[in-house]
Amino acid sequence: MLIKKRILISNVLMIIIPVILIMIVSGILRLSYTKTYEIPKGPWGYGEKNPIVAQSLIAEFSNRMQYSQTINGLDELQSELQNQLLEDGIYSAITRDNEIVASNFTNEVKKLAADMGGENISMPKSFTVQSGSVLLIRDSFQKDSNIFTVTAINPNYMMNLIDLETRMTAMGTYATIIFVLAIIIIVVTNGVISAKTSKKIIVPLDLLSYGAEQIKNGNLDFEIKYDSKDEFGTAISNFDEMRARLHQSIQAQLKYEEDRKELVAGISHDLRTPLTAIKGYVKGLKDGVANTPEKQQRYRDIIYSKACEMDVLVDTLFLFSKLDTGHLPFYFEKVNCKQYLDEFINQITEDFERNGLKIAYHNSCSPDTVVKIDSDQMNRVFINILENSAKYKPLDICHVDFEASRKGEEIVLEIRDDGQGVPEEILPNLFNSFYRGDASRTNPTESSGLGLSIAERIVKAHNGTITAQNKNGLAIIIKLPVAEEE
Repeated sequence: MLIKKRILISNVLMIIIPVILIMIVSGILRLSYTKTYEIPKGPWGYGEKNPIVAQSLIAEFSNRMQYSQTINGLDELQSELQNQLLEDGIYSAITRDNEIVASNFTNEVKKLAADMGGENISMPKSFTVQSGSVLLIRDSFQKDSNIFTVTAINPNYMMNLIDLETRMTAMGTYATIIFVLAIIIIVVTNGVISAKTSKKIIVPLDLLSYGAEQIKNGNLDFEIKYDSKDEFGTAISNFDEMRARLHQSIQAQLKYEEDRKELVAGISHDLRTPLTAIKGYVKGLKDGVANTPEKQQRYRDIIYSKACEMDVLVDTLFLFSKLDTGHLPFYFEKVNCKQYLDEFINQITEDFERNGLKIAYHNSCSPDTVVKIDSDQMNRVFINILENSAKYKPLDICHVDFEASRKGEEIVLEIRDDGQGVPEEILPNLFNSFYRGDASRTNPTESSGLGLSIAERIVKAHNGTITAQNKNGLAIIIKLPVAEEE
């Protein structure tokens, strides 16, 4: 989940959850307070029945009396009314033309009624009055020519209600508790949600901080794992990729430094041998060791030969240096594969036969197969490989099979000799500079150790690959992409 979305949801939950919890706690406390203070709940709210309820019962009695055909049912109706009112502690009396026809007043109630004007006929037809804890309700109606009056008195009306001061105190305490609990709920809820949200932010920040600390200390052999698909996931993934590329860059730099040191050591070693020979023969000439014209001529020939070897080595080093730095220009052109290889083999066969190399050539590519190459540089590749076979042949004669074929969109060139091959552990190092498979490097005149390394760089510049295998001898396999025909 995205950090923006998570923060939005957290903010919403910080509002919704406290509101719901406060409502639940308020409901529970309300029920608790109602039970504690024993507040009975009537039809009109907390406390005893509202006076309007009693008035309604009296009004219903009046209506039934007015619409009845006779007054024969007076006893039954007044009895029903008095029973309903008496259930709530209300005493009642019914008069007809100021004569009592039904009453359950006690002496005390009669006195209360007289004190409150309940027997005063000058009072309004219907009224309700409260004095202290006494409630008086009066209603009059006419039936035929008779005036009926219903007087109801509740002498203890206020006795069943919660004292106002006690109720206000209880409500204040209730409000205070709700307020305190609301603060606690809000703080706890926001704290929990904030902690979870913060964890989603702090954990990846700690990972990034750890990674930066490791890189600062030079340690690149670590990996940061973070599975969430959010903004931090992208940032950590990019950070880890940067670390991996930096690690690769440093490894490449170390490899380059190692190769450079090996190159310098190889150059020093390979130049020292002919230089030592030249110095020895020159000294022999100076000291008169070569005391005959024939001996002097032989010394001069050897000195010239060693100088030529140094010249070839310097040229090879110069070529390798330009390939290694990318400063050697390539002149690519599309050539017919079959025609190009046929001409090349014809040109070099005779020279290599004089060095004991018998070349068997076979080309199965179709006549219209085209490759895009630098012919001169590719010639150098083939010559380096063939010279390598000639220099390391175990016998006087070495047979080489030079085969070309097309496989899909690639040209496969295989140059295979019948020599003794090389140990399997040496194969991966054949294309390293100055590598001869001979740790002592005791025979530098036979090879500079750069031939296959130069061949590899030239092939890679052609977007091709070059590998070595043992096939009853050493086989060098080159693959080049087929060019699109115009």
